[in-house]
Amino acid sequence: MSKKVFIGVGHGGSDPGAKDYIIEKEYTLKTAFALAEFLSEYGVDYKLSRTQDIDTDMNSKTAMCNKYDPDLVVDIHFNAGGGQGFEVYHSIVGGTSKTLANNINEEVKKIVSSRGIKTKLDSNNRDYFAIIRETKAPAVLLEGGFVDNKKDADFIKKNYKKLAEAYAKGIVKTLGIKEKPYKLPVMDNSGSKKGDANSAVLNLKELLLLAKKIGLHKYGMDKNRCFGDGTLRAVNSLLRQWGYSQNGIAGDNFSKRLHTEIEKKM
Repeated sequence: MSKKVFIGVGHGGSDPGAKDYIIEKEYTLKTAFALAEFLSEYGVDYKLSRTQDIDTDMNSKTAMCNKYDPDLVVDIHFNAGGGQGFEVYHSIVGGTSKTLANNINEEVKKIVSSRGIKTKLDSNNRDYFAIIRETKAPAVLLEGGFVDNKKDADFIKKNYKKLAEAYAKGIVKTLGIKEKPYKLPVMDNSGSKKGDANSAVLNLKELLLLAKKIGLHKYGMDKNRCFGDGTLRAVNSLLRQWGYSQNGIAGDNFSKRLHTEIEKKM
């Protein structure tokens, strides 16, 4: 049975989070998507608390997490308030939460400075962060750098995928996964891909919108004719469901399979 990780995506919608050189809510989502892709390479299942720029609240977030019943929980954030470097918060009870924090911190230290692993208490001497306090699975809260520090912000903009990869390595080590599973087959080596803007992409996006409407995936499309991030996420989500490598290409085989899956639902 596959291991499961719940990925909390900090802020969203009307709540931008911290903002200065970068806006926190934008990079929590970018980092979460990157982390999800890295985890999938190790055969780890995941659920994101949000996949779009929408309002969220902590009660629904923790309820979603507990319903998913993951093995581990990570909540992605970025810091502010005058500082520099990465830090990670774990539960005051220690255990697997502390182990996860240590494992992620050791990986992150290889690419950027770290302020270490920490705990934080509320006025009742409980874990301050609800994502750690209210979830059943071992959880950590990740602060991937300071948005009001130009050096950190520049690093995040250029290297959020490297940060996500470090998170993934710490997670899979905690889960006891030592190697990536067999390489998934590729559905299409050529076809529509990110950056394309033509009639084939327009037709693809119309199909993907229909597929979303009938519940085959949950990702919104880009607002123009271009194959952008939204289209990429939808394509990769379906490829993952079908057992193929998430290479972001939608060719003839992808279109045929998508038509078939839509017909099954209609």
